[in-house]
Amino acid sequence: MTLSDDRVMKFLKRNFECGWNNIKGKTGYAGSSNTHLPTYKAQTVTNCAGHHNVQMFFMTSNGRVLHCLPGFWNPDHFLHEAELAVKLAKIYYKRGVSPVKRNELYLNLHLEHALEHDDSLRHSSRHQGFDALNLKKRKETDFKREEGFVTGTLKTPDQVMHERMAALAFVPYERFDVAAYIDMGRKLYKYDYGVPGKDKHASGGPQKKGKT
Repeated sequence: MTLSDDRVMKFLKRNFECGWNNIKGKTGYAGSSNTHLPTYKAQTVTNCAGHHNVQMFFMTSNGRVLHCLPGFWNPDHFLHEAELAVKLAKIYYKRGVSPVKRNELYLNLHLEHALEHDDSLRHSSRHQGFDALNLKKRKETDFKREEGFVTGTLKTPDQVMHERMAALAFVPYERFDVAAYIDMGRKLYKYDYGVPGKDKHASGGPQKKGKT
């Protein structure tokens, strides 16, 4: 429901030229779940949910990636991230800044932005259950905390998103490794919310099993 918010659309139209591309069946990283028809009721999900299915890129006019939001985003939190993309664009186009300094500013802004995320954004960016189980089973992943007083817990997707972006300073879109960037859990899953006859899980009952 992100792009149905008037504030989001006004901000995008004011600051960006917008376009879209259907990745279904065209990429190796697009996710797979059961089909959702327009008649199915919408359900509230967390930020980054559906990370394999939807990616929202913010880029310069010459195709340098400023930011990428994987999956669904709450409109308020989307605007918070979109404002960061505008700040990053200003750095890219600012005259008299060396490439090294420009990249350093890019890295710092992404990491500082992650630290500034408030409790509301972090709570709305928690993992979906099947993604958390998938990440916990992995021997190596940048989602696992190895230092500090909360070792053993998983970082939230919004934090890892900025950590990964920080290492990709103004990279051209054609060199952006989407598959690696959106690796935040399972690629294949069954999601029955709102599907007629299959939404027992949505009402608290057992989820109907099936092939992914």
